[in-house]
Order: sequence, then structure tokens, then C-alpha cells
Amino acid sequence: MSVRLHTLLVGIFLLTVACSEVNSGWTVTGGGYMNFKINGSEDLDLDIDPDDGDVKLKSNKHYVTFLGKNSDGDALQIMVNKPKLGENAPVTSSGYTYLVLGNSVPAHIINTDSSYVKFDQKDSILWSADVRLVFNHCYGEECDNERVVITGRMRYWVDPDDR
Repeated sequence: MSVRLHTLLVGIFLLTVACSEVNSGWTVTGGGYMNFKINGSEDLDLDIDPDDGDVKLKSNKHYVTFLGKNSDGDALQIMVNKPKLGENAPVTSSGYTYLVLGNSVPAHIINTDSSYVKFDQKDSILWSADVRLVFNHCYGEECDNERVVITGRMRYWVDPDDR
């Protein structure tokens, strides 16, 4: 009988430990991800830390920003003024919306007509969007006018302290 009780207690412990991870993700702690393709083929997966999304809209602040990064030195920051559900134009200034691939200098948007952030959810808990951005190509310290098209999905769960 004590072997069965011991096995039962070990089983309950393992289930408790395994299930503890269920609620420790982005939905609870804030943050998110950007899953993109570069020119339709190469994957670009970036994490958004809880503090790297700024979605608090106030009477004197009308923009949102999201910064995704990974350990390879890639980064993408997106800024949208007066965000609404549906298609939004990103801010095209390179100080606000930019792409860094492999620690290169930041690339800037070169095609504003084909670049958009299409929000399908934006509220106090979750912001999600389909994204298409057209940047110039940068490598090391140099940039040229070759197109780099970023397409994919972004999701950001608001930090619970900001809800």
C-alpha cells in the first residue's frame, strides 16, 4: 500500500510541475513574438519582451511601438500612429520603424505604398497583426536599394502591470 501511495504522490507532483508552465507564458507575463519571412523564404523569428511593447494610448500619446529581437542580432521595431483595427501605415522614419539583420546598420522603409500593419485585435490584453514591410537592404555598415520584404504575424500580450 505504501508503494501505491508513494507512486500516486510522485505522479501528482509531476503533473503539478508540468502544468505550472501552462500559465507562465506571454498571456500571463506580457510580451510576444514576431514570426516573419524575409523575401518569402527565410524565417525571421523575434521575441518581444514585456517592456518592448508600448501600447498605452493617452490623450497626449497617439502611437504604439513593438520591438522584436533575437540572439542573432536581428531586430525589428514597428511604430504606428493612431492605430485602428484594419490596415495601418507604419511610421516610415528610420528612428521609429527599422530592421536590423545580423547586427547590420538599421534599414528603413523604402516602399510606403506596399508597407502595412493590419491589426485584427487591439485591446487592453492582446494586440495582433499581419505585417508587410518593405525595407532597403543593409549589410554591415552599408545599405543599398535592394528590397527586403518582411511578411508575417505579430502578437503582443500587454504586461499585466499595464492592463
